Amino acid sequence: MDRPQAEGRRSRRALVRRRSLLAVPPAIALSTLHGRRVVAADRVRVGMLKPNIVTSVYWIAVKTGAFEKNGLLIAENPVPSGQTSAGIEQLLRGGLDFYIGASGEVAHVDSRYVEAGKPSPVALVEGGVAGGSFLVLRNDLKGKPLDELRSIKLQIGLSNPSSYHLILFRAFLRSKGMTTDDFQWRFLTLGGPEMLPAMVSHQLDGFMHDALTTTLALRAKTGFVFMSSDRGDMGEQARLLPGTGVCGNGAFIKANPDITRRFTQALRDASTAYENAPRAAMVAIMAEWSRQDPAVIDDMFERFNPRVGMTPEAAKVWWDLLGSAMLARGEISPKLKLTDVFDLDYLQQRS
Repeated sequence: MDRPQAEGRRSRRALVRRRSLLAVPPAIALSTLHGRRVVAADRVRVGMLKPNIVTSVYWIAVKTGAFEKNGLLIAENPVPSGQTSAGIEQLLRGGLDFYIGASGEVAHVDSRYVEAGKPSPVALVEGGVAGGSFLVLRNDLKGKPLDELRSIKLQIGLSNPSSYHLILFRAFLRSKGMTTDDFQWRFLTLGGPEMLPAMVSHQLDGFMHDALTTTLALRAKTGFVFMSSDRGDMGEQARLLPGTGVCGNGAFIKANPDITRRFTQALRDASTAYENAPRAAMVAIMAEWSRQDPAVIDDMFERFNPRVGMTPEAAKVWWDLLGSAMLARGEISPKLKLTDVFDLDYLQQRS
């Protein structure tokens, strides 16, 4: 056989191999290129608040290969920050398999179905390990106790009417024998990115939001942290609450328990990667996801923990605090149970 013919056959075989590789999904192709075992990836549709710091565990999972490792191909469906209810509605209609965002809206949706005698359509399957809820007030209010502040007419910003931060604050007030009706405060709905400009222009006197918005306000010297759930200001139990909720479509979970386990495991793998990685690496990933300067994220680092790893004990705390607060206000049905809101089979058991 002459040399040109042999080289031509080898070239054609190489082209066929390359075309075959390009025809498979990217996650499988990457496994092949690196010599790892080729496993068919399951495609899942995931919604998440974006840009939003509370959902950064998702991006950590993407950047560290946690989804690929667990045999999942993600179809990303971003939901604008502050529109948690829109993401839950997509999940409810079957447009998403999983959704990462706040947790309170899950109880509201499930309550409507349970009250009508139907099974709960969505369930929390994972959650954050820390609440990360902050009440920031303008600087001239520093030093005033809550009893004095409640008689002052204040405009307080919230991301949405069913805000996790507001539910938690109401739960705290309930433990003190008070409600928001005892306050001269007016709660205004606006997006997280709009809260700081509204504080600077004196349209707001404060806000209830996450660690990122709080950090931006502190850097701009426009406010101070009056209350923080993670330092125990809203009660010791509040420190166990999951600030981030990971929920799934009930029908999808029931039909795909293995995929659900791999999805929650991928987020836990990402959480482990966060713990073990250099701080600078995680700062860069969270800065990219939240569209913030890395210096801002570095300042925020000690105030925020993106990890998941919710336990049944933490779910009970959620129910005892937030569930009771929503029930007391008539926001959820008395028929609703903890197991309607949480699928405990997917939560981590304490060793």
